[in-house]
Amino acid sequence: MLDLTRRPELDWLARLVADLRTAVPTIEPLIVGALARDLLLHYGHGFGIERATEDVDFAIAVTDWEQYATTRQSLLESGLFAPDRNALHKLRHARSHWVDLIPFGSLERGNGTIAWPPAGDQVMTIIGYAEAAAAAVTVALPGDVSARVVSLPMLTALKVMAWSDRHRDTHGKDAVDLRIILRRYLEAGNLDRLYAEFPHVIGDTFDFESTGAWLLGHDLRTALRQHSGRFDRVVDMLDAVLEPELDASGNLTLALQLAPRDPEMALQLLAAFHGGLSGAVAP
Repeated sequence: MLDLTRRPELDWLARLVADLRTAVPTIEPLIVGALARDLLLHYGHGFGIERATEDVDFAIAVTDWEQYATTRQSLLESGLFAPDRNALHKLRHARSHWVDLIPFGSLERGNGTIAWPPAGDQVMTIIGYAEAAAAAVTVALPGDVSARVVSLPMLTALKVMAWSDRHRDTHGKDAVDLRIILRRYLEAGNLDRLYAEFPHVIGDTFDFESTGAWLLGHDLRTALRQHSGRFDRVVDMLDAVLEPELDASGNLTLALQLAPRDPEMALQLLAAFHGGLSGAVAP
């Protein structure tokens, strides 16, 4: 458990989580997205916030769109949340932030996506969310409130898929988050593990950030093995995004969004991460 009970600047989040549970006691929201990144890296390990966010992304398990609509309506009827005029999934918390409510579960289609009603023309990849919920980290917030937060390895998987969905429309924000996690993972409570579990990688050619990226991929592979009944399918979908982006003679779209001034470094990090995910030995 990550103890953030002595962080009064997170009072607003504790109230938000408590209000969600009050309005719909049957759901257990999972914090994903940039706020999860900040809780684990900034508040948990003291890193600076490199990309600020004002939205809070919650993933909720539902069986179908009818249950999602019922959940949304209960939030609105509580008086604690207000709707957005244009987006079904976006609500305004009366006391603080905008909330994005992302459904996952049985409404996932065979290709790992959902299609938002009513038209079904807005498609989102949600494969990995069920696994992220199963491997969630518990974070203790002020006021005796706890929240479930996606782990850094699972967040990386979700960010890879999100980047694939929307990198043309979001100015590379998912790539920025990927870069932050890839570069910081070893320092985010994993350095002692490296010495204890993989001492053979520490030598004259040891590269700190690449080794951290490899460990991130390794930990994602381990988490998927433990928490997913569709390991091969999830990894295959991640591979389908990553492998073309690792081709040094290709467009380097992801690498250039990760590090516009140093795509070679970005390729090195992505290759190390992919190696860990694929089961390759540490670089």
